[in-house]
Amino acid sequence: MLVPFKLRTPVTVALTLWFSTSALAATPPLPGKELWLFGGGERICSSVEPEYCEASQLQAAQAYFAARQAQTGKSYRCDKNSLQLLQQLPHWPVAGDSETRRASILQALRSQQDQLLTSAALDTFSAQHRLSGDEYSVIEDSCEVRPQRPDGSTARMAVYWPGTYAVTQHLFQAFVTSAQQRRQLRSPQTPASQKPRLLLITASSYNPYEWVDYYQQLFSAAGADVDWLPLEPALSQQNQPWDCKAIEAGRLKHSGQLRRAERYPELAAQQQKLCADPKAMAELIERADAVFINGGDQSLTLRALTGPDGKWRALTKRLLQRVRFEAVPLGGSSAGNAVQSGRPLGDIAMISGGRSAHALQFGALAHDIDAPLCRLSQSCGKPLADEQLTYRPQGGLQLFSLGIADTHFRERNREGRLLTLVQEAKAPAGFGVDEATVLRARFAPDKDGNGQDAELEVLGSGGVWVIDRTAAQGRLNAPESKLTQLKVSRLLPGDVLHWQQLSGTGAGAVVKYQGQLSCGVPPATDAAKVDNEAYAPLSQPGLSVRWQLGAAGKVEACQRSDGRWHYLAQPLSLQLNRTQG
Repeated sequence: MLVPFKLRTPVTVALTLWFSTSALAATPPLPGKELWLFGGGERICSSVEPEYCEASQLQAAQAYFAARQAQTGKSYRCDKNSLQLLQQLPHWPVAGDSETRRASILQALRSQQDQLLTSAALDTFSAQHRLSGDEYSVIEDSCEVRPQRPDGSTARMAVYWPGTYAVTQHLFQAFVTSAQQRRQLRSPQTPASQKPRLLLITASSYNPYEWVDYYQQLFSAAGADVDWLPLEPALSQQNQPWDCKAIEAGRLKHSGQLRRAERYPELAAQQQKLCADPKAMAELIERADAVFINGGDQSLTLRALTGPDGKWRALTKRLLQRVRFEAVPLGGSSAGNAVQSGRPLGDIAMISGGRSAHALQFGALAHDIDAPLCRLSQSCGKPLADEQLTYRPQGGLQLFSLGIADTHFRERNREGRLLTLVQEAKAPAGFGVDEATVLRARFAPDKDGNGQDAELEVLGSGGVWVIDRTAAQGRLNAPESKLTQLKVSRLLPGDVLHWQQLSGTGAGAVVKYQGQLSCGVPPATDAAKVDNEAYAPLSQPGLSVRWQLGAAGKVEACQRSDGRWHYLAQPLSLQLNRTQG
């Protein structure tokens, strides 16, 4: 269960820290960029995820969903059109003897033609026919039924705000409040009672339509007016002027999606209208008081914000300019967090995939992630293990300029993969954010908007793991490796870290930071007791890992009532032994 924590009033600390000398000025300078790195896994009470509703509110939530005839799940019907589409789809199925599998799978689907199937029934079909993930996705898209209300409109996901845990509500409300306060600094003449406008980008999803309704309702409940920027790779990867009619056909190549316009006709029509009117799309960016990017795949986000030449679209340049120089806060969850890593110098990478154990054994690989279902368009690159740690050397949006950001951190044991990437990509630091948690980064204003001095604050219910490798000794790319002189911090809600990069870039960066832990001055504690799950020895075929936290068996750390630890700049070393096993 999530435990709510009292949050401090947003923005006040930043203004006091950097702008107290400007308090009497007629037009105080705008604050520096502000980034909200959500760790993912935010528990929102919704019709498609009622398990995330607070127990005492579940009955009221179900009544709310029923009254609004909300979508509660997916259903499928493989009709004549969907079967014909599957029959004509090139290079499908993607496993084994394609023609033999095609005949077998299509015959099985024809035997259930026009029958309404639940998600559970489709899962059973998949298991019976040993469908790969790509094969399953194609059938899912081809056969998905558009849920309809009696009036013929598409049934939408519904979010029940009163049933959402208080700690989660506070995260989104604090983000919206910051947007409103920063707007008042930027435009003092705007009525304080006017809601801030939030610009929603859903390009991280394979299906950019799927979560639009969800986030629009979520942020509306949190106090914002919401606009949707309908960029996605199938649109942005075209040469301009855009061919709006080609978006649907391009989705198979760029996002691995089929028949999405049929499933979401209202959103498809909205996208077509904005595609045909680029000035209207640009206006959405101009009037935004905040920007939020959803979770999914950060590589898709970048493809939606760049052209076929890999360079930023004009819309993207303006969006980044507003975040850097015009006090527009940017938030992102999961992929929307990870994509923020980097800076224009191109010396801080963006993580794109991988798992800890594989990363520690095989290292990291600079590699562009393939588009979903690339086998169908025969556009896949070099085959990689699913667990391979991959990264984009030049970073993502190049906004979070302190180090590499990672997500779902504690829940997926990602200390090993982040440390590996920070070391191999020669970043000064890494920041891993737990689920239902935010790392809020408020940067001091600077002339180029890169930002190296920042105040970092943790909000939510989990923690943030910070690895500082600026003084590290050793390496990780040998059969027997040892890395020492690392510094590691674990921050919990209420903890604040003041970060300053003094000189250098990449591997030569020199940083200075100090923090205040909400527990006060931590006592010396037996190192074996502190985060022993995170630093447990790992032994598997071909790999042995031993972490050592603290000095002389001691760590300066304090413990929260739920058992979670927080500590600041404690010594950490790592020893690896790799074999051919």
